[in-house]
Amino acid sequence: MKEKEMIHAAAGTEKLNEALAHLNEAAKERREELQRLLAEKYTDLRAAIGGAAGASANWMKEGGREVGETAKVAASAVDHSLRKHPWYYVGGAAVGGLLLGLLIGRPRRRHDAA
Repeated sequence: MKEKEMIHAAAGTEKLNEALAHLNEAAKERREELQRLLAEKYTDLRAAIGGAAGASANWMKEGGREVGETAKVAASAVDHSLRKHPWYYVGGAAVGGLLLGLLIGRPRRRHDAA
């Protein structure tokens, strides 16, 4: 009786090993297919990101040029105005310094808890 059980168990183990071998083979095929699909999608994603990065770099260059030109125009306008009316700027700086001095030198109130 034990021999039959052992033969039956050995046959069951053999079938189980055979099923596991089939599952491993199917998993390898699926894994290769999945790796291929991911590689294709990754290539597409990398191309899209590369294109977007190039476009944003060009946009930043153009924006930087425009900001530089605007800053030059503004500096030129201030320089022209400063040379035409220097005392306005001296007076403005004096008033600004006075206000800043008043704010800094002002006594601070203490909020003591009673």
